[in-house]
Amino acid sequence: MQAPAIEGKANEAIALELAKAFGVRKRDVAIVFGDLNRDKRVLVNGDKAALERRFEELCGNPKLL
Repeated sequence: MQAPAIEGKANEAIALELAKAFGVRKRDVAIVFGDLNRDKRVLVNGDKAALERRFEELCGNPKLL
């Protein structure tokens, strides 16, 4: 991530990139853990089946993770 970790700009950039990757609105992506850490957990709201398909396209089979 190229955005600076100042005033949440990096977190905003992460949310925007994930929203683009999953084809959802930025407001459908939330960082639920790790706001101030390098490691994060995110929640992407949307159609579960569509999100799982897209995750598989991006990373491989989600059932194996």
